[in-house]
Amino acid sequence: MKFLRISLFCLLGLAVAAALAAPGFIGPKVEEIWKQQLGRLQGGDTAAYRRGWFGAETDTELTGADGKTGLHTEIKHGPLLFTARGPRLGLVYSETRLSPEQLAPQLRAQLENIYGRLERSPLVLESLVQADNRVINTLRLDPFTHSDGSGELVFDGGEVLLETDYSGALLTGTLALGSLRQTRAGMEKLYTEALSGEFQFVPGEGGEATLRLPLLRAESESGPLELRDISLQLTLEQLAAGTLKMVSNLQLPQVQSATPVTSLQQQMTLPEIGTADLVHYLRALLPAAARNWPQQLQRPLQLQQQLAVQSRNGPVLVDAELDWSGMPAASARRARIGAEQWLAPLTGSMTFSAAEQALLQSPLVGQAMMLRQYGLLMEKNGELQMHLQVDRGQLQVNGQLLPPDLFMLALTGDF
Repeated sequence: MKFLRISLFCLLGLAVAAALAAPGFIGPKVEEIWKQQLGRLQGGDTAAYRRGWFGAETDTELTGADGKTGLHTEIKHGPLLFTARGPRLGLVYSETRLSPEQLAPQLRAQLENIYGRLERSPLVLESLVQADNRVINTLRLDPFTHSDGSGELVFDGGEVLLETDYSGALLTGTLALGSLRQTRAGMEKLYTEALSGEFQFVPGEGGEATLRLPLLRAESESGPLELRDISLQLTLEQLAAGTLKMVSNLQLPQVQSATPVTSLQQQMTLPEIGTADLVHYLRALLPAAARNWPQQLQRPLQLQQQLAVQSRNGPVLVDAELDWSGMPAASARRARIGAEQWLAPLTGSMTFSAAEQALLQSPLVGQAMMLRQYGLLMEKNGELQMHLQVDRGQLQVNGQLLPPDLFMLALTGDF
């Protein structure tokens, strides 16, 4: 019995000694890897790295087009780590924050417009390297309440969790964004329940993501709008020569509004697009006061889209396939261009069909009656149909050649 107690005390002593000695061996390796990873980051520079026995601190500068932004990181060496979520076993744990006193001017203006005067970083990145070399990164976004002349906006905060192995061969994660509420003069203008999602990505191959929003309620120009059980599925495939294939599927199964629409489904496919072109078009989706559309559409784009809208008056279906070669630089510099110039870089087709009552009892009734009067919207089995075919400036409507300007006049009712 005495021998057992002595053995246990010896083992405990060895464990404590190992725990105290381990940080001294882990620390130098962490510093080496940290600097290697930072060297791969364009515009990144370590201003200082202060290593101790149980941890380290480092300041990093990121240089971008808008200036320099400072980051401060606190690093703890394992095997016993005290994290924001309690004690954990692992190799390394770090917390990285924005340095409020050193932010790029544009970033500072954007953050202070939402959070007011920055006393601390509203963004925190936690990184945990486990003993099995799994890496868990958690990006937390603070909640905020923002008031201005347009009302009050309240956000409950969010969190993005990324998990991968040390080589980054497989990336999985989850997304959780809290409720968003906007009020004006005590009246609700926008409300969303918490958004959730999961994603998975394999470098060199592709990945997929799913987003779910249980409820969105808003006041629109036509009256109250309520959407339930919204879901968006994204699939990304990496092709050769730095190109991608992307497929999105948007489902709005329950729609309540002042319009007759009861549900909507949209599937969009980009069969092959360069990474730079995809980033360009995603930026074009951001809100803007005004746009120069010839410049926005200067890059090439292939797109396939199927849209199905169900209403109390019947269905509306749109099936389109477009191959846009890009707007020539000379045309992109102009503020206004004609229909023929828009169609010159375009090849594609679109089929439109709708229940007659769905169009005649919608805001599009004026255009529908005009197109029907001129024989461009054909009636067949209780449906109104139109097929468009474009081939480098030549436009066919229901199989008949038609000058583009003439079609636009018919569409806008300016014949």
